[in-house]
Amino acid sequence: MRTVSTFYDHIRAVAEQEGATVAEAMRKARELGITALEVSSFNLKDRVREVKEELAAGGLAVASVPIFMDLGRNDDVRGWCEPYFEATRELDTDRVLVIPGFFAPEDGEAERASAVERMKDGVNRVAEIAEKYNISLIMEDFDNLLSPISSAEGLRSFLDACPTLGCCFDTGNFRITGGDELAAYNLLRDRVRYVHLKDRKYARGIAGERIPTCTDGTQLLPCAVGDGDIKMKELAKRLKADGYSGGVAVEFYGASPMLETIEKSVKWVRENF
Repeated sequence: MRTVSTFYDHIRAVAEQEGATVAEAMRKARELGITALEVSSFNLKDRVREVKEELAAGGLAVASVPIFMDLGRNDDVRGWCEPYFEATRELDTDRVLVIPGFFAPEDGEAERASAVERMKDGVNRVAEIAEKYNISLIMEDFDNLLSPISSAEGLRSFLDACPTLGCCFDTGNFRITGGDELAAYNLLRDRVRYVHLKDRKYARGIAGERIPTCTDGTQLLPCAVGDGDIKMKELAKRLKADGYSGGVAVEFYGASPMLETIEKSVKWVRENF
């Protein structure tokens, strides 16, 4: 049976919404079929032991550790990533998702091009260190217009520049730059090593500061996997046809009620993937 993970931040949302401790929220998610969590560098900063204790009490493993970096400006790659590689080892996982950095809003075309080259060089240096830790590096399309990997083409350029880097295919993020998720899959399919299942409902005119807005003005609202406008069934079909047999993470930042969203998403995975 395919393993299904979700995000540590989602578990914290469950705890807040349900009036539970984080460990209790983990156990609730486990009862619904969640077996592991994505635990980011923000979650782990100065809290590795605490998070490890929560995981033990909640009965969940760690699927991957997303690490937010600033490789376009800070070249202290070793000082940046080694503490989180040590944490990754302590949490008994071997998968790290690298977010290489973001452009400054005022950056022009030349500044962005230069930053991208520094980021690519930095990712290759991260990969050299990761190899010593037996860590597998992946990178996803990131739904922020200041990210160099907000489009399929941007992500592909990093994969081409960093041969040991795998693709984490996030189904719901390509729309931010007007991209189509099926075309994106065709461009990236040969490097897919992990999958984030994220559905989105398309909207316009919804008030809210944290609602991602696409280049064409479309707003992306969180929802359970299978409840939105992303072509989820076709993507699942293509992944299975290409022999993808790994685990998946269900993701829906901002969804409420979170526990119900997790339950519906796990059910969709079991029925369609």
